[in-house]
Amino acid sequence: MKIIICSTLVAGLAFLWADHQPPAGSTPVTLKYPASFQKPKLPADNALTKERVALGERLFHDTILSIDGTVSCAACHVVEFAFSDDVDLSRGFEGRLGKRNSPPLFNLAWKEHFFWDGRARTVREQVLQPIQDHLEMAANLKSVIYRLNRRKSYREDFEKAYGPGPISSETLALALENYLLTLISGDSKYDRFMAGKAKLTPQEEAGRKLFFTPLQKGGAGCFECHSGPHFSDFDYRNNGLPIIEDLKDFGRFQVTGKKEDRLLFSTPSLRNIAITSPYMHDGRFAKLEEAVAHYNSPLHRSPTLDSKLKPNGLKFDDQKTAALVAFLRTLTDPQYSEEE
Repeated sequence: MKIIICSTLVAGLAFLWADHQPPAGSTPVTLKYPASFQKPKLPADNALTKERVALGERLFHDTILSIDGTVSCAACHVVEFAFSDDVDLSRGFEGRLGKRNSPPLFNLAWKEHFFWDGRARTVREQVLQPIQDHLEMAANLKSVIYRLNRRKSYREDFEKAYGPGPISSETLALALENYLLTLISGDSKYDRFMAGKAKLTPQEEAGRKLFFTPLQKGGAGCFECHSGPHFSDFDYRNNGLPIIEDLKDFGRFQVTGKKEDRLLFSTPSLRNIAITSPYMHDGRFAKLEEAVAHYNSPLHRSPTLDSKLKPNGLKFDDQKTAALVAFLRTLTDPQYSEEE
């Protein structure tokens, strides 16, 4: 299968990244994250500053980045949904239906690939693609830069953040990257439980044990793929979903063309899973219970089905299923929702 890349996307990425040292007087930002997280590898050429973060946040919520000034990044990445969306496939310019579910945006500083298929290797590469995608913001990048340069307030903010000179595709991407790298989530009930500051209910504790117990010992084995403090191994996997004919989405394969990547998608974090419905790369499951039920039932068999899964399903009874769901709900960060 040949990989076809939209020429506008290539144009948007056809520049070399310069080392942008913060202008004199910039206010450094120290990234605060839980002790259980490893130190992130932040980009050395885009140091975090208060001015850059504020600029990136402004851009993220501004419809100026879309073709007709009606769609912003925040339209599909809503704060109260942990920067995800509440529909199966997000709607873009003129209500155009996207091809995948909008993933949540937090803890990006620890990721090394972006989008469900991993086609972007950095946040700065990722952010320019939705702006130009005809199903999302549908803008011409040169037109966007022209509009930004015509706004005095943006010229002033970019100068404070990146120094004198015209606004460019590069500084636009860097500003958005700076902001997105500061979105941290790591203060759920489960985190407080691990720190000895909260107690799980008997049902939540039963679900926790199922989550962290291997399949071979009667558990759900979820931790095999949703591992570590981020509840994701950040790998690509085929989790046994049958193809939806209308979408014909083959995942990572559409980027690499390798048969071993067919139907593989990036493993999502389970943090905030209770408020990031609907689920899966195409949002086919509306409720968390439905997502768990998928693994409880026989999976769609194909050559790339992940070996860590149980092809015939977990076959948990209602009590175990409810316990697992109850535990997953403890992964919600109260900064997005008061649900515990």
